[in-house]
Amino acid sequence: MKNSALCIKAVPYQEIIDLRDTVERLQSWQEPLAVLEKYFTNPNTPINKKQVVKDYYACSKLFQTFNTEFKNLNLIAAKQVSKIQEVNAK
Repeated sequence: MKNSALCIKAVPYQEIIDLRDTVERLQSWQEPLAVLEKYFTNPNTPINKKQVVKDYYACSKLFQTFNTEFKNLNLIAAKQVSKIQEVNAK
């Protein structure tokens, strides 16, 4: 139990806050992704081709934005975790 307490103290508080912020930013995508899931799993009947094209375009833009942000946040989180691991290794 003492060793785990020492490891926690070794991690700078700011790095913990940074990692928490990154996780919160990732979690903020849950609602927009639910919209995408609804669109792709619940097709309308009868099909309105013009509406499908509009919806598809909007969803593709939303996905592109998410994908770019998700990749960036994963890189940031990986760097933050490795930084925390380095601190704990010392």
